[in-house]
Amino acid sequence: MLTVVLITENAAHLLERTLAAVAFADTVLIVDSGSTDGTRELAEKLGAKVILQPDWKGYGYQKTFALSHAEGDWILFLDADEVVDETLAREIVRAVERPGTAVGFSITRINFFCGERLRFGNGRPHQVERLFKKGAGRISDHRIHERVIVDGPVTRLPGELHHYTTESVSHRVQKNDAYATTAAEELYREGKRASLGKLVFLMPLSVLRDLVFNGGILDGKNGVIMAVTGAFYSFSKYAKLWEIERRSKSS
Repeated sequence: MLTVVLITENAAHLLERTLAAVAFADTVLIVDSGSTDGTRELAEKLGAKVILQPDWKGYGYQKTFALSHAEGDWILFLDADEVVDETLAREIVRAVERPGTAVGFSITRINFFCGERLRFGNGRPHQVERLFKKGAGRISDHRIHERVIVDGPVTRLPGELHHYTTESVSHRVQKNDAYATTAAEELYREGKRASLGKLVFLMPLSVLRDLVFNGGILDGKNGVIMAVTGAFYSFSKYAKLWEIERRSKSS
């Protein structure tokens, strides 16, 4: 039995496409953090089981909560803006039926910027572990940039997971700003501080890395925008860390 698990918040505009691509699953579990756009109602209409969990403590916590309520022998974690392609769908079904010695599977995730595929830079394809036998996988406790950790043999699956990470430039900027706030809070808790060197050099070095060394310039204007917004995210993270330090000293 395969269960697809998602966490959502105001994802009604994404949900139908994502769930249609995993119609092969036995069950779908959605943990919603308090959507106001009809996400929960749409999910139930599409056949998913929905649990409301408004006590938001970060992505890692929310996904761990979802995993604790998931039934089935195998779990496939997806984000609401991710779509399984046809090849991957077939391979997931095959892997669950005949896993061999593997208790987990990694998947190639392809990022899309405003509907266009990214090939290089910080949006280049990469492997993510998302499918695992229940009991063999867990979620890292990071508040953002959490990941699935599989304890045991992992095999790579053919096919692609399409990640529609950026709907518009405004969407990318808003998303980065929210992530930067959380990342800064995490850095402060870890005892990190915002050095002058990071504030001065982090952004230009990040652009250089993503555009030149990682080939982002080959994605044209999309690659440039992704590199610059990504670099500004890195800068914002440490600028917000500086702000937290400043407030802490004055309180």
